[in-house]
Amino acid sequence: MPAQLTIAGAAGGVTGSCYHLAFDGTAIVVDCGTFQGGREAEALNHRSFPFDPARVDALFLTHGHLDHAGRVPLLVALGFTGPIHGTPATLEIGSMIMEDTVKIAAHAEGPPLYDAAALGATRERLRPLRGYRAPITVGAFTIEAFDAGHILGSSHLRVSWRDGGAERALLFSGDVGVCGTPIIRDPTLAWDPALAVDYVVTESTYGDRAHPDRVAAKATFREAVARAIGDGGKVLIPAFAIGRTQEILYELEGLIGQGALPAVPVVIDGPLSATATQLYARYRGLYDEEALAAVARDDHPLELDSLTVGRDGRAAAKISDRDGPAIIIAGSGMCSGGRIRGHLARHLPDPRTDVLLVGYQGARTLGRALEDGAREVWIDGRQIPVRGRVTRLSGYSAHADRDGLAAWFAAVPRRGAATAIVTHGEDEARASYAALLGDRFGAPTIVPALDQTIALP
Repeated sequence: MPAQLTIAGAAGGVTGSCYHLAFDGTAIVVDCGTFQGGREAEALNHRSFPFDPARVDALFLTHGHLDHAGRVPLLVALGFTGPIHGTPATLEIGSMIMEDTVKIAAHAEGPPLYDAAALGATRERLRPLRGYRAPITVGAFTIEAFDAGHILGSSHLRVSWRDGGAERALLFSGDVGVCGTPIIRDPTLAWDPALAVDYVVTESTYGDRAHPDRVAAKATFREAVARAIGDGGKVLIPAFAIGRTQEILYELEGLIGQGALPAVPVVIDGPLSATATQLYARYRGLYDEEALAAVARDDHPLELDSLTVGRDGRAAAKISDRDGPAIIIAGSGMCSGGRIRGHLARHLPDPRTDVLLVGYQGARTLGRALEDGAREVWIDGRQIPVRGRVTRLSGYSAHADRDGLAAWFAAVPRRGAATAIVTHGEDEARASYAALLGDRFGAPTIVPALDQTIALP
């Protein structure tokens, strides 16, 4: 029987990534993320896995974001006893995300996905990879990680096996980063031809659109901040604690250092964001050349004299409530939870407020409602008028756009017309990107449904 790939998440949406791959008595799972986006997503989080966790030999994480690692302790609680592999940064970030999930669940309605005991059992199973391009073997499979350029430690994962004496290989894209993103290195575009693959499981978050030019996005960012400073308003930036927050700090440090912006108060509201920023400072070996050069000049890219870290919420609340301009960065990035909701409820009625949406806003999230121009939103049981300005800055996305994804796919060494399995995108984006791959590269494509099993002959 050929290898079997089951799509256990991120089919028709951009959250809940999870893939089960089985062959010749070996089974591995790649990613095990949380679904996000309201009651429907919550129901998906609590449903059974379409495979038996107790019969999985190993779990591999492409990176530590919630939508790729948030359900790992649930897998453990349901019987998974194998090792959990990822780059050292990925496992550290993922562990932080899982701990934050437990803390949030303690104050939320409804049953939690998992508890502190499951988190502890999960941490005992963490096994860091030696690094990129350091293959390991699990039963019938050999797995090797390559830099994905998405967040610190993010990976593409190549999985190979021998079927009838011939090598077969599948490449999981994970989330493909944007070339030129500050701090971290670009996604892998230089491949050894010997690493050719027969199948590519590719994300398609922005598979139907192009990002604005980064220079233009930076100009818009500067203008929005300058406008808010001029009228004394607040700039609210919903941002994922890991990756986007550090990128925004990098941009602010540069703009303030160049004199393009005055040194207004900047607040990181949330312990996870603060801890993640410290983690970024420790993993300088993963920086790109520009960031390393800044560190060599003693110009540390994540340090601002005007920065306040609100670990317990009180420091951030003081700045949020006082008169005068300030920049407040808080999670979550889609406004579906976290401290950003309190800041939005407080400041959206004020026409001097600027909300900068710097990442993807999933369907049925508060962030998507703001992006779509809602004039009233519900936040924690209250109807809030939206009088502030909402600006979408997709040029700051950590996901490659349509052209970036195509350039990445073109660089991947493929055996013949390798099949592209298009996941991690809303249906319109997946269909558009699948059509592009077929037209431009002649690639056979599959746009799978949730829980679909695909034979890999």
